[in-house]
Amino acid sequence: MRERDLGTAAASVLAWVGAAAFLICLLVRKIAPYPRWDLLACLAFSAVASLAWWLRATGRWRSRLGGVVPPTLGLKMGRWWWPPMRGLCTILAVWLLSVPFFLLAFSVSDNSPQLAAITQHNYRFATVTITKIHHSYRNQSKTGTTYVSLVTVEAPGRDTHGKALLLKGKTKTSDRVRTGERLTGGLYAPDAPYLGIIMTGSGHLASLLGGPASPGEMVMLALIGAFPVTIFFISFFKTKADPLTPESVLGDRPARKLRVHIAVGTAGRWLTAPDPKKKSGDPQTTLSPALRLSSPEGTRDLFIDRCLDPQALAGVLEGQAGWLYWAPDSGKPPEWSVAALLVLDDDRYVYGVMPPGSAEDLPQGEPVDVPLPADARPLRAVGPYALWQPAVHRPGMYGFGLGFLAVCLIVAGVDAGGGPLLSLCFVSAVGGPVAGLLLIQHRRAVYLRRLAGGPYDTEATTAGLRNPP
Repeated sequence: MRERDLGTAAASVLAWVGAAAFLICLLVRKIAPYPRWDLLACLAFSAVASLAWWLRATGRWRSRLGGVVPPTLGLKMGRWWWPPMRGLCTILAVWLLSVPFFLLAFSVSDNSPQLAAITQHNYRFATVTITKIHHSYRNQSKTGTTYVSLVTVEAPGRDTHGKALLLKGKTKTSDRVRTGERLTGGLYAPDAPYLGIIMTGSGHLASLLGGPASPGEMVMLALIGAFPVTIFFISFFKTKADPLTPESVLGDRPARKLRVHIAVGTAGRWLTAPDPKKKSGDPQTTLSPALRLSSPEGTRDLFIDRCLDPQALAGVLEGQAGWLYWAPDSGKPPEWSVAALLVLDDDRYVYGVMPPGSAEDLPQGEPVDVPLPADARPLRAVGPYALWQPAVHRPGMYGFGLGFLAVCLIVAGVDAGGGPLLSLCFVSAVGGPVAGLLLIQHRRAVYLRRLAGGPYDTEATTAGLRNPP
């Protein structure tokens, strides 16, 4: 875990540029012969940028491009408490990455061997008439009812025997088809009737012939992408961009403060008020990382956001001292945690929660009048950090690597006929990242449970759960 600098920020931006270029290439040219070298180049660009981010985040690559990102960039990102937004940002990133993946799925499903064979001849697009219905299937869903039918149609032209050109193909309609019904269009090769016919609308025809995605697909993808972006900006602007202060955290309740030093990173469980929706009425227990703070009166644990590595954060803040502020709530038991703010002497702060406790078991510090004097200096949050925990994130990255490799195989044209290997690639492209996220959550829980055993937990040390290099 290292403070985010210009190098890591630039690498993140470039990785997203590669993903955006991937989407643009598919929008401009939905179908092209395999392998899709344009898409492979975009994937390679994102992979190199991601590798650069990892090298910077772990400290393996040091360069002169290492200045800390100024707080004025990113809407005061250097001042407000940023970890709570990481969950929303992760959901947004996964959702946005699904947009090019959906378009890739549309491209692969339409880029069939039949289409490639037809376009190699003198193809034609014309209105056709149904002469025979072989079978028809009715599909009922929440979006409506559709019918998929295998039919034989009569198309303009003559076969090698001078007879009417009869072609077999599938059609998808909103109503049941009937013999003699005319369909708006079909793509076929008059000189190769054995290839059959592809029934499609004129709006979709351009995308099949190497043009851009159809208007309907663009609208659908725009709606898919607009929803999470709207939710993100609503949540973002609802979040205060100003730094937290003792006044904003504690309100008007009688507050206390304690002079502390950063001792060590640890973990533990803290209690919150019971969930009124649950019948049990028991307080909720949360396993979280924590900073152990020492004072002449004793020690206190400040529980911090789950995404932070407590040992790495304690190493970054080693030797720092400051004031710990909290406001006990007289209406709640002393073991139920309340909001707390650690204000360091260098005007940085760490937000967290902790149990007020009683005078017998935890140091109570001294009372403090809120609001504080008006001449208090401006505060900024510690970080933001480029978060990388080897024992937590590395195992989960294997799942993301599997998904990335599966996408590479898809755009390279593996099993383009729609066989089991192609299906396996699509399953891996979706399941790999999902498995990676679940594994990261599991490994983080294991890490925190081991760390909660105490600062001298030898099992955690031998497992490699220590600060990243």
